[in-house]
Amino acid sequence: MALTNEEAVTRSDALYEKYVQPLEAEHWGKFVAVALDGRTMLGTNPYKIDIEAWNAFGDESVMFQIGEKEIVKPAPIPRSNAKNALPARVSYPIIKLYEQYGKPLEDKHQGNFVAISSDGRTLIGTDKDVLFNEALKVLGNDILIFEVGRPGRKE
Repeated sequence: MALTNEEAVTRSDALYEKYVQPLEAEHWGKFVAVALDGRTMLGTNPYKIDIEAWNAFGDESVMFQIGEKEIVKPAPIPRSNAKNALPARVSYPIIKLYEQYGKPLEDKHQGNFVAISSDGRTLIGTDKDVLFNEALKVLGNDILIFEVGRPGRKE
């Protein structure tokens, strides 16, 4: 049975207060997925946490950014882009990552590529393959690469 908006808010508030609030002192700003039975999955990469939690907990889990009491919700995918789009549960955190760290680069680096780590570190390059290899060395495995100015075109 589907929950009303009020019921969903009440449930998510209760989950946050019971399972997430105790994590604030040590993990402020990180992401946590919470299953309805209280199991949690914590990390800095919202994309990774969302996928792992969905696989482990199912689609009833809720993801929060710790300290913000903000539910991280998936963004809808336009039907016209559904074939090449990321699943809805992972698209919102990726768009948010680009908006925060990639968008400020658009004025000076339009058309170049940017590698963004989950903690916001960036590298800019003109060749996405060269950038990818360099980003793995400098930023680690936890990266996404975008064409600057075209966040929907994740490489």
